[in-house]
Amino acid sequence: MDSQTHVEFADKLLALSRQHPAYAVASLFPQIDRYPHVFHRMYAHTVFKARRLTETGLRVLTQDGWSDDTHAYDVQRFHEEKARFQAYMQAQSLTLPDVDPGAHEAALLAYVSHLYLDSFNQPTQPFAPVSIYCSGQWRMWEQIGDFRLTLYTTPVIGQLRHDLMRHPLWTEADACTPSVQIEAMLERLWRQSLDRIGASIVAPSMQAMGLSRNSPHEVARAREFFEAFEALLVDLHLKYLVADIDVAASEVSTHAARARRAV
Repeated sequence: MDSQTHVEFADKLLALSRQHPAYAVASLFPQIDRYPHVFHRMYAHTVFKARRLTETGLRVLTQDGWSDDTHAYDVQRFHEEKARFQAYMQAQSLTLPDVDPGAHEAALLAYVSHLYLDSFNQPTQPFAPVSIYCSGQWRMWEQIGDFRLTLYTTPVIGQLRHDLMRHPLWTEADACTPSVQIEAMLERLWRQSLDRIGASIVAPSMQAMGLSRNSPHEVARAREFFEAFEALLVDLHLKYLVADIDVAASEVSTHAARARRAV
């Protein structure tokens, strides 16, 4: 999805866990791998780097002059993206509070939400390099075909986002901790892998992020919420994109008919 949708989605999840909304900026942290282009969705779009990159991003944004020679490339890319990240916070009049241990869990929630939401855009490898298999909304893509041009070059993305963020689903959702939401998203990601990734991936993923496993009952409730969210987002894609594809096909047919008549 586009950056604004990532930020608004993270903001909604943070609200469910009663966390500071400014941590939604961490939903943009995986984008440090946009350049060079061969890195895109290959370097930072993984849960196994999430904790390190989240901590790096928070420090770059809150501590002037902070550096880490061990991970110089990460620091460089965060500095290059810093103005862009700050612009998103300024647009919402948000300022990051002083970094403390509790902040990392909230920021991790935003970070993982990006990987999860990206599974609607194209096949992703959220568990690389431990598992190189992809997660994605395979059935939806079969239904809507080549949708990206319409989604990202027309007003469709704004309309879709408006309906998504103002749906009653958000007011009906149960509150739960960032860790529970993260674990539930990991559950959904491995289940979207066409049976190539198994449940065993969750434990090392949580461990890599420095998170403990949660009550199965709590995770199951959160997983039900994300299943409902996915169903809603699929429906919105079908609502806005299938109709547009049909219109486009109709216009092509009309132009072809006119061309034949002209001949």
